[in-house]
Amino acid sequence: MTPSHGKKEPAELSLGEWRVQPSLNRLTRGEETIRLEPKLMDVLLFLVKNAGRVVSKDEITGAIWPRTFISESVITQAIAGLRRALGDDARSPRFIETIAKRGYRLLTVSAAAATAVSPSTPYVVGQWVRGAQFFGRAAEIAEILDGHRNGVWLLGARAIGKTSLLKQLEYLTSSDRESRYFPLFWDLQGSVEPDDLHADFSAALADAEDRLEGLGLQLEDVAADNLFVSLGRLRRALRAQGRTLLLLWDEVEELIHLHAKSPSLLRKLRRALQSQEGIRTVIASGPRLWKLAEQRDDTSPFLHGFAPPLYLGPLSNEAARGLVSQGPLAADGTVEKILQCCGNHPSLLQMLAAKTLELGDLERAKEAVAADPTVRFFFAVDFDLLTPAEQGAVLAVAREEAPEARLEDLLHLERLGLVRRGAEGRLEIASPMLRKWLMERNLGGV
Repeated sequence: MTPSHGKKEPAELSLGEWRVQPSLNRLTRGEETIRLEPKLMDVLLFLVKNAGRVVSKDEITGAIWPRTFISESVITQAIAGLRRALGDDARSPRFIETIAKRGYRLLTVSAAAATAVSPSTPYVVGQWVRGAQFFGRAAEIAEILDGHRNGVWLLGARAIGKTSLLKQLEYLTSSDRESRYFPLFWDLQGSVEPDDLHADFSAALADAEDRLEGLGLQLEDVAADNLFVSLGRLRRALRAQGRTLLLLWDEVEELIHLHAKSPSLLRKLRRALQSQEGIRTVIASGPRLWKLAEQRDDTSPFLHGFAPPLYLGPLSNEAARGLVSQGPLAADGTVEKILQCCGNHPSLLQMLAAKTLELGDLERAKEAVAADPTVRFFFAVDFDLLTPAEQGAVLAVAREEAPEARLEDLLHLERLGLVRRGAEGRLEIASPMLRKWLMERNLGGV
C-alpha cells in the first residue's frame, strides 16, 4: 500500500504501546490486532510525518484525497475511527489532539523509525501547553472553578499563557468524570463578521462532539445555525444532567470589531451569558478589550459582568523553576539564570530553555532569543497597547528613573508583568530581554 500523499511510508513504527505496520494496514498490541482501512492508515501516517505540528482538515484532504471532493465530516469520521482503533480519548488525548478551528496534532511517536519526527526537547515553543507540560496558575484555576463569579476575564500580555490556562481548564474538567463542568473551548480568532460568531460556535461544538457523546448527547440535538439557539439547547441539556457549561472563550478582542458592526449582537450575547443559570464564562484577552467598557450604547456594557479582570502575569518562582527543570539544564545554576533573564515569562522561559539545550551555551542562546523576530514582535505589541502615560512610566523604569505615573498605572504594569519590584522595593523592568528591547527601540540604546 502506497499512501496517496506520495511518500514512502516507514516499514513500521510505534505509537505508545501500539505497533503500527503500514504495509499490512494494521495495529498490534501484544496479542491484539486491529485492521485499518487503507485511507485511515494514510491519515495516520500523514499525522506521523507531521507529529507535533497542527495540521488542518484542508491539509489532510489535500494529502489523502487530492483530486476528490469530500466534506469535513469525512475527516472528522476518520479521526474518530483512528481514536477508536487506538483506544484514545478526545477528552484526554494520548495520541490525537483536536485543536479548535485549526485541525489535529499527533502527540506521541516513539519508534526508532519515527525518531526524526519526535520532539527532541521537553520544551514547547510557540504553542499552548496543558497537562504535564503546564506549570503554575493554581490560584487562578481555583478562583475560576471554585469562585463565586460566573464571569471571569483573564487579562494578560502577549504570550503570557492565556490560551494555555484555558486549555488546562478544559483538560482538568474534561478528565474529571465527577466534575460539575462541561468545558467548551471557543476561539474567536478571525471572527470579524457577525456570521463568523455563529460559525465559530458551531465549530467549537463539533470539536466537543466526542465529549458530548460521552454524556449521551448527540451533536445534532444541540447544534444549530444560530449560536444563541445552540447555547440554549446545550445549557438546558447539561443542566438536566446537573452540569454547568464552562465556556472558555479565547481571543475575545475580536468582539471590538463585532461591536462596531453590530452593537445589538453584543447586547444579546451579554444577556445570554450573564443572565442565565448553568453557564460560567471565562474570557481571555489583552488590555485592548478595555475599549468595550468605553461603549455607551447600553446601560450595562459587555464587560460589566467580567470586571475586575483576573490578571495573568509571570509564573511564580516555583512554577518557573519546574518548567525549566524539565530538561537537563541544572548544572552551574543555569535554571536560575534563565529565570532571571526571562522574568518568569512562560513563553520566554520555553524559548530560552529550548535554545540553551540546542546550542549548549546560555549566552549564545540569550542573544538568539533576544534577536528572534517573534519575541521582538510581542514586545512591540505589548508596548504599543499601553497608554502614553504607561509607556512613559515603562521607559522611565528602563532608564532607572522614578516614574511619574499614577499608582493605578504602575499597578497595572506590575500585574501585566512588564515591571516588578526589585530587592529594595524599586521598580525594574521584569525581563532583561524586554529592557534591552526598550533601550534599543525607544531610548536609542542608551
